[in-house]
Amino acid sequence: MERLSMCGLLIALLPTVCSDLLQSNNMLFQLNWPGNLPVNPSSDNSVVMRTADNERYECILPQDRLQHDSDVVNYPGPSPKSIIEAVFKKKICTVRIETYWSYELCHGRHIRQYHEEKLTGKETKLQEFSLGTSVEYPTGEQYKLQEMDTITVSEGQDIHDLKAPTTLLEGKEVPFFELIMTDGSTCDLKSGEPRKTHVLYICEETGRNEIYSLKETSSCEYEAIVLSPVLCTHPLYKVKDTPVSNINCYALDGAPRIPVSYDKLIANPQKKQYSAGKTKPPKTPTKGQTSSSSTTKGAAPPPKPSIPSLDTEQLVKDFLSGDHCLHGGQGWWKYEFCYGKFAQQYHQDKNGRTEVVLGTWNKEEHIEWWTRNSKNVGSRSVTHFYAHGDICDITGKPREVQVRLKCSENMQPHAVSIYLIEPSTCEYILGVESPIICELLETADEHGLLHPKIQE
Repeated sequence: MERLSMCGLLIALLPTVCSDLLQSNNMLFQLNWPGNLPVNPSSDNSVVMRTADNERYECILPQDRLQHDSDVVNYPGPSPKSIIEAVFKKKICTVRIETYWSYELCHGRHIRQYHEEKLTGKETKLQEFSLGTSVEYPTGEQYKLQEMDTITVSEGQDIHDLKAPTTLLEGKEVPFFELIMTDGSTCDLKSGEPRKTHVLYICEETGRNEIYSLKETSSCEYEAIVLSPVLCTHPLYKVKDTPVSNINCYALDGAPRIPVSYDKLIANPQKKQYSAGKTKPPKTPTKGQTSSSSTTKGAAPPPKPSIPSLDTEQLVKDFLSGDHCLHGGQGWWKYEFCYGKFAQQYHQDKNGRTEVVLGTWNKEEHIEWWTRNSKNVGSRSVTHFYAHGDICDITGKPREVQVRLKCSENMQPHAVSIYLIEPSTCEYILGVESPIICELLETADEHGLLHPKIQE
């Protein structure tokens, strides 16, 4: 811990302090108020601070803590790889069920995503993609621990070079064991390359080798986190508790023992955590770029945020003209929907922007699709058809998307939720939910087209 970073932490928090639990760079600090400064303070590592109420305090900062993993002196084995492969022999499978897709992981054998849809009678339609059928192990210096059978460390020796790689999970750095499931279903977005999944096993004493999360990290490449109790038998894969260091702040020049601002807020029993550093205010979306919540491939939509407070009639006018486009997405792919124009998915990074058009609007083709499929305007939703998207490498046909506009009254007046699912290869459903759609549905004609009367 650097002294300057702690000074910055105190400068940011003391003027409006309302908690005694601080966090900086994944380290916890306990803020204490002992009273007057001792005649001979135990440390010269201190800083004098002044609150917004002009109260002065001298805060004694904790000494630097060098953390060594020298508690691991002698580990006789087995290797982490042997521990995980023992799970394979038990032929254990686990299923994670989400809104649309379900995911099945049979350890060491395969991982797949699938959706079962009941048809008329007892028939069932199965849509399925393999996310990996063969096991490979990553190579490199950071993974050498995975195959080490024994570990012997002399007293006081630092074994930082033997640490397992870590991932951030619920605010903690968690060590993991990694394998790669390869040879999945072909991916049309990557010229027919097979899908693959990086499976990260982490220690969890109460786990049952179940899937904690699964997400798409890049096109047709996935990451699954698995909670495994067996990995906890290895000392270097156990999750360590974050140590708490004390910061003692002593009153100076007649200041109260505890700052006035803190004393006023102490009545609130709910503790809050504060992190050092700058907090950026949320960006206000510009016209045509509405922020919205969304999901990837069947995940349940997160809580619905609000879009800017715009005049409702102007918002509806801009939306129906295609000038106000909706954007959503929290994973690798983001989604853009411009009513009466197109729907597409895109990925933006430092190398540029990759776009895949899911469908474009043609009124006559929508009416033909609507009539052919005997569609009707529902009491809560209406579906529009967008065809002639980019060519799908797997099917050789253009992509197409059904845009499902749904009335949702339990949201803020101008809130929007947008999500995308892929029930069949390169055939999509784009869900758009908002209270604004409730009024628009009343203007739908026999083909589901919307005709609101908006004053110019």
